[in-house]
Amino acid sequence: MDVSTKVELQSSEVTLAYAPSRPAPTESSLESVLDSPRAWWTGLTLMLAALTVPVLAAGVPPLTDYPNHLARCYLLAFGQSDPVLSQMFSVHWQIIPNIAVDLLLPALMHLVSPLAAGRIVLALCLLLPTSGTVALSYAYFQRRSFWQLAAGFGAFNMLFLMGFMNFELAIGIALWGAAAWVQYREKFPAVTVALGAIVATLTFFFHLFGLCFYALLIGSYELSMVVGEDWRTRPDPRYVAKRIALLAIALVVPVALYFASPLEKVKTTAAWPHLWQKAVGLFTPFQGYSSSFDFLAVVPLIAFVLYCLRQRRARISRAALISSVILLVTYIVMPRMLKGTYFMDLRLPVMMGFMLFAGFMPRRLTSRQRFFAIVVFAVLFVTRIVFVTDVWVHSQRDLNDVRQVIESVTPGSRVLAADVVCSDNKAWCASMPISRRLPALTPTYWHLASFVLLDRHAFWPNIFAEPGKQPVVIKEPYAHLQAVDSPPVNYLDLTSAPSTALEMTRFPFLAGWTTKFDYVLVLNVEGAPDLDHFLPNQLQLVDRQGIAALFRIRK
Repeated sequence: MDVSTKVELQSSEVTLAYAPSRPAPTESSLESVLDSPRAWWTGLTLMLAALTVPVLAAGVPPLTDYPNHLARCYLLAFGQSDPVLSQMFSVHWQIIPNIAVDLLLPALMHLVSPLAAGRIVLALCLLLPTSGTVALSYAYFQRRSFWQLAAGFGAFNMLFLMGFMNFELAIGIALWGAAAWVQYREKFPAVTVALGAIVATLTFFFHLFGLCFYALLIGSYELSMVVGEDWRTRPDPRYVAKRIALLAIALVVPVALYFASPLEKVKTTAAWPHLWQKAVGLFTPFQGYSSSFDFLAVVPLIAFVLYCLRQRRARISRAALISSVILLVTYIVMPRMLKGTYFMDLRLPVMMGFMLFAGFMPRRLTSRQRFFAIVVFAVLFVTRIVFVTDVWVHSQRDLNDVRQVIESVTPGSRVLAADVVCSDNKAWCASMPISRRLPALTPTYWHLASFVLLDRHAFWPNIFAEPGKQPVVIKEPYAHLQAVDSPPVNYLDLTSAPSTALEMTRFPFLAGWTTKFDYVLVLNVEGAPDLDHFLPNQLQLVDRQGIAALFRIRK
């Protein structure tokens, strides 16, 4: 067999192509099925539908920040008209680049129940980035491929499981906006730039990282067009200036909004992770509740990509390559915490994960190779969906326990949320339900205490209501009870006075807490020895079920 290898350079992509001999006649029928538009659209529909299965199966999934978002949006929807909640909270809209769910969820809550509204937005968090990746890939390559459907592997990424809903929605809008820019920029430049300005402004309000991602995607495309086919040829300065000007027009409004927002004035405090944490963070797009399970899913994906690259059977979008390199370099140098926001750097690998499916395209595989890859990835994807669904369904027991335990909480009362920290009982941490913790990151049950507000209209100090970051403000006399950090306090910290300035800064209500609250809700209680007799002179056990125990403070 005469086999030739060639490298093709085109205006918007780098092509690594392998030209084998024609497929055997016996493969023609299989090839016609694989190339059928109907088969591709069917696969896309099934993939997107599968992503919603876990959402439909669980009322409140174990996503760390999700219950807190539900509570805040419930306040935005009904708080001002509620005689109890209106005494605790008020609405204060500002120019905030982090309010996607604040714009969507309250409006939906007026149409359907709060939990149903939350599930609709969660489905959008899964579907927007995934479908946007498919759209961007089509814009790059002008063709459909079953590889594009593998973007579903990145839907249940670690940041989604942490409940970063604003971020997920924003990057979904960014991907769709970039797909429109790449598809129509040369045909309809004026309309594309006008639409781009709208998308840029929308991504700014959804999440600042969404705006940065959108700017990177369209900026990389513009750079790839300026460079052209031959990197050695110097482009026309007037042509370059025109493209830069149109790009700037699309981005000028959100940039101005940022400098007018409270976030711009937040002091910059940075903290970097260890080197090994940086290395592990590269797998954030595919990490979930089980490291071993995730390993089984990600290895075939990486192996397939490496095989295509090694055999020169791949096409790589030049614009996507520029974006991915910039994301990687930025990830390496970016701190874990910046401007009071945690897990800043982990957002970049998630973007890189979606770019893997948008900017890489297998090419010239035989029909048998394509069919084998489709079957393997389909089985892995379905297995991943089944696994996530099973975890979510079993997590509902914890939710039900919390809601049952707090039934005696009276409206208007003040509830202190506490946690049995895993570091105090490592044996229990290793054996507790898989749905309660994301490996090496945060517990998923931390904000289940938000149901004291949702169900009982009571106050708890960990609600997301930080000035300049959320459009909700805590009123006096409740404002001095707010926790600066969102995690619940370690229940053992209730046994003594605060010992450090940091502790007092994070939990200013700890000094004299028995006079400031009416109840204490302890979570993850199975890991606490003899909790029923915890601080008997100060606390009276009201109820205990599974993960939760409620105490009434003795007055």
